[in-house]
Amino acid sequence: MNTLFEQRETENTIYNKGSGIINVYTDLEKSEILGFGGAFTEAAAYNYHLAGESERKRLLEKYFSKEKGLGYNLGRLHIGSCDFSIEEYSLAYKEDLSDFNIENDKKYIIPFVKDALAYTGGDIFLFASPWSPPAFMKDNLCLTNGGKLKKEFYPLYAEYFVKFLNAYKNEGIKICAVTIQNEACAVMPWESCQWTGEEEALFAVENLRPALDKNGLGDVKIILWDHNRDKLLDRARESFAVKGAMEAVWGMGFHWYTGTHFNAIDLTKRLFPDKILLETEFCNGRLYPIPDELRYEKYAVEYCQNINHGTNGLCDWNLVLDSEDGGPCHSRDGKGCFSPLYFDKNSGTFIEDGIYDIIGTFTKYIDKGDVSVETTTFNKDIYVAAIKKKDGRIFAFIVNLTNEEKDINLRVDGKKTAIFKIPARSVSANEIM
Repeated sequence: MNTLFEQRETENTIYNKGSGIINVYTDLEKSEILGFGGAFTEAAAYNYHLAGESERKRLLEKYFSKEKGLGYNLGRLHIGSCDFSIEEYSLAYKEDLSDFNIENDKKYIIPFVKDALAYTGGDIFLFASPWSPPAFMKDNLCLTNGGKLKKEFYPLYAEYFVKFLNAYKNEGIKICAVTIQNEACAVMPWESCQWTGEEEALFAVENLRPALDKNGLGDVKIILWDHNRDKLLDRARESFAVKGAMEAVWGMGFHWYTGTHFNAIDLTKRLFPDKILLETEFCNGRLYPIPDELRYEKYAVEYCQNINHGTNGLCDWNLVLDSEDGGPCHSRDGKGCFSPLYFDKNSGTFIEDGIYDIIGTFTKYIDKGDVSVETTTFNKDIYVAAIKKKDGRIFAFIVNLTNEEKDINLRVDGKKTAIFKIPARSVSANEIM
């Protein structure tokens, strides 16, 4: 982190030097930060399980310690299996849900979550997402390849959510929010199910919200969409047009897999300013890999631009995968994804991917309750975001994607503050006030 000191110069001197101007406006607040985190998938939990006790403690520190790690405080769970499960499974197979159980989750997932909660003193906002309803509830009678939830099973599916939340509650794990469907428009060879925006909203209003309230789960929040950012505004408009949806639904989730589309965040915030916007998943896959340097820069831009455009929080995908194939995963031709940490079976240790430090450049200096503020920048390849902390300090995050070192004139609220240099192809956190 760079700590910038006040350096006074005249406007003419600044312009003559050709310094690039970045503005930070501390009085123009955008969004309160909920936090940052990753997913407790079965794949992640299995790799955690394989490590020895000392390595597991080291992983918890590297993710959840604010002083020595990333300071994560968000976590995602899957309801039933997902593509990064060891195999397909549902939590119930009988139409009366009499066989409902979370025994599969007790093998690896729940012990991992319990260790993380113990390490943080319970300070993790957990949310859960289904990849598919049980097969018997769907029109294609299988967990995979899309399909749709049959309307006659809407009430029973709401009960399925309730049973899941209560089962985890009985394990001492509080889940704070649920999304109705992971990737609600996807038809995948792994677990998937399709919903329209109207269908999601109707299920939330008529079935899920009443079921949660009736069963003492009124504080559990509902998130819609949980799919790509390019359709974020369209889905919000479709869903919130349903009567009662504004009251029943807490926010919208989104992923990054169809490009940047950061303006969709601004537009959705403009129309629905009271709704939380949460990036619920993003990662790079190994099936079609890109050069490591581009992966790192993509992550830097993702964090910077989400903060700059008013996203409330970001939750990366798998917390830890194996170092060989980025798994385990039961689909995807055996090719998994990249993650910030990997488990190396040969050494029995966790090793870092380059994105780990990129993520930490942002998350180490941003706490829950901090507020993003408006910025401007001088170059399309220079990205900037700024945070106003609860104690009044201001941090600016700058990503330089050019091949040149750049002179920066950073101004806060229209006043000259500092002139400094940022290296070529770099990301930095800078305390400016």
